[in-house]
Amino acid sequence: MLKDGIVLEDSDNRIIVNQYSFCELIKHLLTHYVGISYEKASKIVAQSHLAKSISSVMDAGLLGHEYPYYWAMNLYYGAMYWEKGIPAQPDDLTAYFELENSIMKRHNLNEPFEYIPFVK
Repeated sequence: MLKDGIVLEDSDNRIIVNQYSFCELIKHLLTHYVGISYEKASKIVAQSHLAKSISSVMDAGLLGHEYPYYWAMNLYYGAMYWEKGIPAQPDDLTAYFELENSIMKRHNLNEPFEYIPFVK
């Protein structure tokens, strides 16, 4: 079961992973950019590595390194999707971030990854 508020640490980093929110955002991006139903998007995400347990800061960092758009397109079109004529990233990044923020606000989602600095 996906949940938010997963705290991961290593010797240098602390991160809160909001995996439920992350996966919900991906589903809504799939419906927006690909035009599939929310139900189909839910099945795609549930069967992907994004819905598997995130157990390390490195795993979280790898997921958080890309825009959620990347993960949505990668899940639907496959690896190297940009070689299939799909834009590598949205043409208008300002509009993209407005869409992300709108989805998160409308569905009461948290930021997918929250990096917390260690106080030394």
